[in-house]
Amino acid sequence: MNFLFLNFNSGMDYVKDYENADTISIDTLALEEAVQEERTREISELNALSPKVSYLHTSVLYYRNAKTKLGVTCHEAWRTLVKKIGGTPNTWRDLGYLLGLSQDDLAYIMNTVREDPADTVLKVFMQNEKATLDKVLDALVKMKRYDILKAIEDPFCDMAQCFNKDDSGYHSTGKTSGTKEIVSFTKNLTNDLPPALNKNIIVKGKEPNKPTLRPPIKADVKKRENEQPILFLTFTEDGLQTAANIKQYVDNWTDISGVTIVILNERRDEVYQNPEKFIREYFEKADFIVPIITTGYLNEINSHTPRVPSTNDNLDFKYVNFIYKLIVNHYIHVSGCLNQKVRSVLPQNAEVNVLRDITMYPDLMPWTYETNFDENFKAFLNKEYSNNII
Repeated sequence: MNFLFLNFNSGMDYVKDYENADTISIDTLALEEAVQEERTREISELNALSPKVSYLHTSVLYYRNAKTKLGVTCHEAWRTLVKKIGGTPNTWRDLGYLLGLSQDDLAYIMNTVREDPADTVLKVFMQNEKATLDKVLDALVKMKRYDILKAIEDPFCDMAQCFNKDDSGYHSTGKTSGTKEIVSFTKNLTNDLPPALNKNIIVKGKEPNKPTLRPPIKADVKKRENEQPILFLTFTEDGLQTAANIKQYVDNWTDISGVTIVILNERRDEVYQNPEKFIREYFEKADFIVPIITTGYLNEINSHTPRVPSTNDNLDFKYVNFIYKLIVNHYIHVSGCLNQKVRSVLPQNAEVNVLRDITMYPDLMPWTYETNFDENFKAFLNKEYSNNII
């Protein structure tokens, strides 16, 4: 039998109906209510932490000077935050998403960057001049990670106190009365992010050199005399069989010899030494980049498609997005929107939606069916290595 207890202190109001009310004492109920009230109070205090650091740019976490209180405090705040974010799987990904990092950047961090992913997320985020610490705390609130907020509460309060006007003079008043200027140390910090994540890499000069619509094509005679043809395949899991077929086709060629097929997973030892460098070098060396166009490939390069982490460690699957970024960059900035580098292949069993969707990607055109691979790619390479080079 369940009993309903009355709280006489609140004028005959009903208390919470517990499932096992017949076995719960009034003392137990009071204790649970006290714990709940304490929990609510703590959460309220943690939510109030955000305004205290709203004028501090995330770059202050990276201020280092072991001889000063400020330097020690900033380091402790950074150390605690990074440690707690990295303490559970995918927390850094959720935080990065809420801080506005793109799916491509998050995928690059997961697959390529060897440094602490939580630290890398903060460094990518702080490239934005409005990347204040309150946004980091607000993201943690949305994630309901009050355990992390509780851990960083004291270090962040100590750090905010160091920038208090009365203590250090670091705080300055904004142009509008009652506001605070953002305190930032970005000008004093070195951006050590890889180029793919570094948003501050710009062309020197007032205006970058703009490519002409159709730049002159200069044949690299030396390359054709001294090097063998190279085809660089890029594909996702549903294109693996087609990649194997292409390799078999080329191995059976007798009229064109010495063609090298580059498949990342077959060169794991070389790729692991420096994936970005290896891919960039072979991207430049290759006569043609050969994307295998499948549903999985189009989904992977579509920036609006959330990337689901794969348990497969195949390197070709992992670096599809990185290679596609190189394709886009070459198409726009090098060839002036003339596709000189890419020759796509559609598998024999290509789905109807693939035929429809590929028309949205001019940088992946022209394409050929796998069944016509021999004929078309021999023609491509014969033209490329013809003695009649203009």
